[in-house]
Amino acid sequence: MVDEGAGRASRDRYDVVVAGASFAGLVAAIEAAAAGATVAVIDPHAVGTGQTSACATTLAVLDALGARSAIQQVHREMVVHLAPAHGTAPRALAYRLPYGWATFDYRDLCLILKERGAAAGVEFVRARVTGGRADEVRTDRGVIGAGIAIDAAGWRAPLASAIDPAHVRRDQLSCGLEAEVPQPRTSPASGLHFWAGHGTVWPGYGWAFPAGQTSRIGVLAFAKAGGGAGNASPSGRLRSDLDAFLNGPVSAMWSPDGGEPWAARHVGTGQAPTRTMVAGAPMHLHGGFIPCAPRRPVVGGVLCVGDAAGHCFGLTAEGIRAAMTFAVRAGQVAGGVAAGRWDAAEACAIYGRFAGARWPYFTLMRWLQRFVGALGDGGLHAYARAARPWPIFHFLMAQYRWAADPVPLLDRST
Repeated sequence: MVDEGAGRASRDRYDVVVAGASFAGLVAAIEAAAAGATVAVIDPHAVGTGQTSACATTLAVLDALGARSAIQQVHREMVVHLAPAHGTAPRALAYRLPYGWATFDYRDLCLILKERGAAAGVEFVRARVTGGRADEVRTDRGVIGAGIAIDAAGWRAPLASAIDPAHVRRDQLSCGLEAEVPQPRTSPASGLHFWAGHGTVWPGYGWAFPAGQTSRIGVLAFAKAGGGAGNASPSGRLRSDLDAFLNGPVSAMWSPDGGEPWAARHVGTGQAPTRTMVAGAPMHLHGGFIPCAPRRPVVGGVLCVGDAAGHCFGLTAEGIRAAMTFAVRAGQVAGGVAAGRWDAAEACAIYGRFAGARWPYFTLMRWLQRFVGALGDGGLHAYARAARPWPIFHFLMAQYRWAADPVPLLDRST
């Protein structure tokens, strides 16, 4: 049993034990508790801390979670800025989104989900998962027994990787770094903006997501295809790439103090912004590794969700909807074990089939990441334009949404 202290466990064994208290872990816990299971969520940090995500998802997801109050800004357009290596300035292509997206506050959403979980009887244990198996989770504060366990503790997957050390493939990790900075009051932005091309982070992209009074601006480097010792970590240059991005392509979309845009402060001065100037501006940095490659959904009887299972789309690196989709189903099948509808082995098989039906979409997106990363600027421009006509873009986005949409699952569970 976990030792006494903040967030101690009240029992030696729970029907469902969830490792990780971010989106996936919280949603899985809520669903399992709704089925009548006793549930413990284990995380070393307070719920709502440790943000790594750019925090944008569909309006429908936030509505289904009852989390509209966490919304910071609604977006109806995606803008791709094509940045060639030489010559012309970036060219912007706007795409009208077929459904609404929103940037949201990470802490607010996590606390909303925590409150719902607590109301359903979920217990929150402050401890670090160090290993274990499907029926026993080891932590740095003791051991907790489980009827079935869910690993939702991020890309390191501490529970699944303790069972199978080969579960985590570091050569398949992309990496992102994001700054949260004030939006200019005089010219706030809207829409989800992406920069791609050999004139920016490549292979990878940069982004700017307006979020009310702030903007989330970041860069992402894709994992290099093939792995091996010759491929350096994609994280090596991210801080300098982010500084260059803030100083250059995206400098009109943020301000050090919420006043005029960063770019406007250097008009007519003859002096370009520098890394030192950006480093002196107030900004919150966060980020981390991103497993844009599907992993086994079940490891030794443990259900894996979110980054622990590689539930993050290649090319776009979007993982929130996927994490929640698989978390809902994992929580439902785990709760079904507690309710006596099936045993743990049957629950693993049900969840495995659910994940297997969506595996081809994640594989396709990973292939697209490699394909697009190998394009020259001309090919990237042609690719972006080919997807732009409304019927084509609408079709592609519909498929993209279906592959990971928690809303139908949440609707059926209420």
